[in-house]
Amino acid sequence: MKLKDIFRGMERAVFYESIITVTGNREVVIENCTHVYECNEIMIRLRTPDGDVSIWGEGLITSSFREGIVKVTGKITSLEISERGSTANA
Repeated sequence: MKLKDIFRGMERAVFYESIITVTGNREVVIENCTHVYECNEIMIRLRTPDGDVSIWGEGLITSSFREGIVKVTGKITSLEISERGSTANA
């Protein structure tokens, strides 16, 4: 069976998990982002199906927001993932 046959008749596919890729301390890519709550040079807060993601640092810039993918560049100092009221630091 081909992939297009599996999705035939569906308006869109919905993915419920986010993928976060961290490259050193200079770049974070979040896939399946649903909303950007806050965006400034020191903090960017995003909503994903899994919860909220807060990125802290210096000179932060969102250089891409397409198809639910957000790319954040700058000097990243911390990444917080909040899931159902709890916070996990990465």
